[in-house]
Amino acid sequence: MRIAFFSFVGLIAVSPFAAHSQKPRVAFPTEVVIGRDSFIDVGPPFDYYDLTFLRSKGDETDVERVSLTPPADSCYRHASIEVKHLTLKESILSLLLNTDPCSFSEKELKSELKRQKSRPAFSGMNVFLQTKCSGKTRIFRADILDRDIFGNRRSTPRLTSWTQNLFERLDRATGQEPWDKPLFSISGSTQLPASGESEVLQQIADGKYDRIFGDVPDRPSSLYRLAQTVPRMPTVNLGSIQPVQPVTYVEPNYPPIAKAARVEGKVDFHLIVARDGSAGDIVIDSGPKMLWQTVNEAIRKWKFSLNDAGKPIYGYLLFVMHCESTSK
Repeated sequence: MRIAFFSFVGLIAVSPFAAHSQKPRVAFPTEVVIGRDSFIDVGPPFDYYDLTFLRSKGDETDVERVSLTPPADSCYRHASIEVKHLTLKESILSLLLNTDPCSFSEKELKSELKRQKSRPAFSGMNVFLQTKCSGKTRIFRADILDRDIFGNRRSTPRLTSWTQNLFERLDRATGQEPWDKPLFSISGSTQLPASGESEVLQQIADGKYDRIFGDVPDRPSSLYRLAQTVPRMPTVNLGSIQPVQPVTYVEPNYPPIAKAARVEGKVDFHLIVARDGSAGDIVIDSGPKMLWQTVNEAIRKWKFSLNDAGKPIYGYLLFVMHCESTSK
C-alpha cells in the first residue's frame, strides 16, 4: 500500500514536468509557393520563370503553375504567360516526399549553395520555396545545377536532391518542362490568359511574388505587363499595281523561314493578263529572294477582268515584320 502511494505521488510530481518538456507538434504546411528561375546559356531567352502553388485539400493537392517567359526577340518571340491548373490525388505531405520544408536547416542550405561558386553553372534552376513556419513566412533557396541534372545523382546534396525529385514529379504532372519550349516561336497568333481567370495572376500583376525570386533579371510583375501587349503580326500588303486591280486577290503567305530570318521588304513583279483573266507570264523583278516563291504562288491565283486580257501589269508587294525598334 505504501509503495502504491509513493508511486502515485511520484507520478503527480513528474507529470507536469513531462508535459512541459514535451515539444508541441508543428502542423505540416498546407500551402507552399515555389518560384523557379530556369537558366540556360542558349538563347535568348536565357531565363524561364514559373511559380507553382501547392494547396492542401486533405487527401488531394491543388496545383496551379504560372509560367512566365521573357521576350526573346522583338520580332518573333514575345513575352508570354501560360497557366496550368490541376488536382493531384495525393496529399501535400506525399507530394513533398514526406518532408517538411520548415525542417530545412539554413546552415545546410547555405552549404549546398556554395557549390555554385566553386564551379560555374552554365544551366540549372534557381529555386525558392515560400511557406509559413510557426506562423511566420519563410523563403528557402535550394538550387539545382547542371551537374545535378546531368551528373551523378549520388554526388548531389540531400536538399538539392529533394528539390530535384519534387520538380520531376511536378513537371511530369503539369506537362511543362521549361527547356522544352522552341527557341523560335513564329506562329501567327498569341493567346493571353485573362487576369480575371485567376486570383494568382492578379497577385502577380500587383507584384506580390516579385521578392520570392530574389535578385533575378526579370520580375514576375514586369513579365506580366509585357505579356499583356499584343504584338503586331507580320503583314503583306499590295503596295501598288498598275494599270488595273485584280478582281480576285489572294494575299501571299509570309514564309515562316523568312519570319525567323527577319526578312522583309518590297517585291516587284510584272505579268500579262491571260485570255481567261488569270495571271500569265509572271516575272519577279526584284526583292528578297526568300519571298519570290510565295509571291509567285499567290499571283497565280489572282483573277482579272476578261476585258483586261493581254494587258501588262506592274506592281509590288510589301512584306513588313513590324519589329520593335531597339534604338533609344
